[in-house]
Amino acid sequence: MDMEEQTSLNLTHLLRPALERPADGALVPGLLLLHGRGADEADLMGLESALDPRLTIVSARAPFRLGPGFAWYGMSEVGKPDVDTLRASVRELEDFIDGLPGAYGIDPARLYLMGFSQGAVMSAAMALLKPDAVRGALLHSGYVPANAGLGFSHEAAEGKHFYLAHGKYDDVIPVTFGRDSHEYLQAANADVEYREYPIGHTISEESLYDLSEWLTAQLDA
Repeated sequence: MDMEEQTSLNLTHLLRPALERPADGALVPGLLLLHGRGADEADLMGLESALDPRLTIVSARAPFRLGPGFAWYGMSEVGKPDVDTLRASVRELEDFIDGLPGAYGIDPARLYLMGFSQGAVMSAAMALLKPDAVRGALLHSGYVPANAGLGFSHEAAEGKHFYLAHGKYDDVIPVTFGRDSHEYLQAANADVEYREYPIGHTISEESLYDLSEWLTAQLDA
């Protein structure tokens, strides 16, 4: 499916409208894709054919240039995001998420976030900072930034839906970050599913299939 760059909202993004729509013209569920460090909005949109056709999928570009790609925040080491750039991206995503329902007919009660690496960190942050606007989040090869000073609480995660996937051999964001995030969300009484895969810092066919199945089950629930 041909997709064109969109600039109607505050972040440049790609759009794949829902391929299957309700006959009564009701609002559709949405999925916001957030790419990893050094990539761009085209990166995760390459997965759209494996995702539920009922979803309107939007893939956003991070605001900070990094080499030929973009980043959501700067960092000195893994697990320690730069506070100023992290908060700036949070503000941009807050505005972007608020604009999605009106721009693309997305049901505000059925918006999911899916991120890889830095995008997974941002997906977790937005799910916990805007719990009323995000139904659930899929975090692949990332972590919950619980110690980044963003000010969210355990209560924000209670009952929220999360799918966490991590490679056992990840040498960029070690699997311990995924395990710690799983424990954090469990302690917060989130509805969380966690799986590890025999891969490094990447998305595999198996992990893509599993997260797609999880997301479809969420839509069917």
